[in-house]
Amino acid sequence: MTAATADLAAFLRAQGLDPYGLEEPGTLLWTVRDAAGPTASAALEPAGSAALLRSVAVRPDRRGHGTARRLVEDVLAEAAAGGVRSVYLFSTDAGAFWRRLGFRQVPVPEAAAALTAAPQVRQYLADGSLAVEVAWRRDLDAG
Repeated sequence: MTAATADLAAFLRAQGLDPYGLEEPGTLLWTVRDAAGPTASAALEPAGSAALLRSVAVRPDRRGHGTARRLVEDVLAEAAAGGVRSVYLFSTDAGAFWRRLGFRQVPVPEAAAALTAAPQVRQYLADGSLAVEVAWRRDLDAG
């Protein structure tokens, strides 16, 4: 694990998120940093025309200022430009935030079927944690 990825993994753990798979081939990372380290992060695991958005976190002292919204919109714009048409995520406790960003709740099996190659989905299937997840989807505009 590189020093930057180890730093990001520690940041995600501190925010209650699992950093598993961050160094998997094809996983794209976005990290906003200041002198103290990461302030916000997001990752995308592309799977053809679908992708898994994960590891969206903002350091507590930076929350409430639109940081997550701006970061997610940047990630979604890049995903759309790269040919992704549907973005899924798993979130059990931030549904209101995701709804405000245009996501809608979908059945977990739909997300799992669309993302069989995504490292986080493979992990969730292997350890049984997919059964307790809530899945969300946002379709992206072409172009």
